[in-house]
Amino acid sequence: MAVEMPEYNQKFQIKNKDLMWSAKTFTSSILISLVFSMILYTFMLAVSEPAPVSEAITSTASAATAKVVVTAEYINPMWAIFIFNSLAVFSASVGTGLFLLIHPLLVRDIELRTDNRVYSFFSVSFEKLLMPLNRLLQKIVSSRDQDFSALSKTGSEREGTIWQYCGYEKDDYRMFAYMLPHIVPLMILVVNGFLIGILLAFFIFDGAMTGFRLFGEKGIIVGLLYNVTYFFISIVPHGIIEIPVILLAAAVGRRFAYIQSHEVIDKELFLGDSIESLKNDVSNVMSTVKEYLNSRYLWKSFALMAIMLLIAAYIETYVTLRISENVMYLLDSGIDTYFTGNQ
Repeated sequence: MAVEMPEYNQKFQIKNKDLMWSAKTFTSSILISLVFSMILYTFMLAVSEPAPVSEAITSTASAATAKVVVTAEYINPMWAIFIFNSLAVFSASVGTGLFLLIHPLLVRDIELRTDNRVYSFFSVSFEKLLMPLNRLLQKIVSSRDQDFSALSKTGSEREGTIWQYCGYEKDDYRMFAYMLPHIVPLMILVVNGFLIGILLAFFIFDGAMTGFRLFGEKGIIVGLLYNVTYFFISIVPHGIIEIPVILLAAAVGRRFAYIQSHEVIDKELFLGDSIESLKNDVSNVMSTVKEYLNSRYLWKSFALMAIMLLIAAYIETYVTLRISENVMYLLDSGIDTYFTGNQ
């Protein structure tokens, strides 16, 4: 007889749309970063020398990997890679739930304002400065998420309510509560995607410039293809495991975010005007957070992803370098033969 999974495990189980969201977000981040970096590099090449931009991009990549390099001085490089990749996966999945612990802090902040006019004045002033950015973010999310548009405007009065101590409207807090759980998985995907895009742009331009300096115009394509080949061969052996794991972790976090954000609509949260109502709604949110963090599905998923990351770290440390060296040796031989035969 088949044993049915508890409802709370099925509730947070990822669906195809969660995986598609992760893949699209990650791919879009790579493409945006790649295009922007190439435009920047082309502009700098047109007005000056490519060296400053090369140095900037190289510095960005070095900064991103510095934590692993420094840690590798004290422990095995494989474990350094595994630790930091695991932190990213933990943040995207488990951290998405933990991040919502900010809700009680925000409510406590609002409560403190009712008894301290000076504190309230500076808090409200700061929030009003950020409102244009918040409005822009709302428009972006609204254009990409039809459900977000379902958060109807209440148009309620501020005077005599808890919202008079805030630099935003009640509707703004509801929208913020809707967007909040999506922040962590989104940032994990965007940061990793941007890094890959920046590095790929650097390898493309560096290869083209190096090929031009060595072999003239006919060396541009050769240098570009040489560098791009090296870029992908240095990522693919371990990346075929590591990248899907990151996408999977973000999909797990996104599944929880989807559930939590839609509870704001379905349960009509954050529509009250008193601090007690706000606390009750936050208690509702924390109930879902607790359910998520206690879900066996979440922790089984994380354990599986950790094992896969350990395998990827081993491949990156002991296998990828050998593969890339052999492939690039064959490529070097082919290039030498091509240009020698054409002289």
